[in-house]
Amino acid sequence: MSVRWMRTTKIRNGKFMEAIAWAKETSAHVEKKHNVGKVSIWLDSLGEAGTIRWSIDFPDMAAFDKMMSAVMIDADYWKMVNKAVDLFHDGTTVDQLFKAV
Repeated sequence: MSVRWMRTTKIRNGKFMEAIAWAKETSAHVEKKHNVGKVSIWLDSLGEAGTIRWSIDFPDMAAFDKMMSAVMIDADYWKMVNKAVDLFHDGTTVDQLFKAV
């Protein structure tokens, strides 16, 4: 079984370049510290402008749970999150989890 996690949010007007840089920095941190493989960063080409997404593929739910548990207690990750409070619109973040069939 394969599992894909995806987080979606909206970039604040005027914060596009800063949000992209933050997304790359934070993704690199998670890749390196938590050994999750590739964190993909996506920008919507159609639809609502300024939509950004992150995704990570996992071999199974256990691998996803292990990574999420580790990230939730990662003080360095939370410091990075706190730096981004003005980059994204409040209330627009959505997490999704998909299973391959």
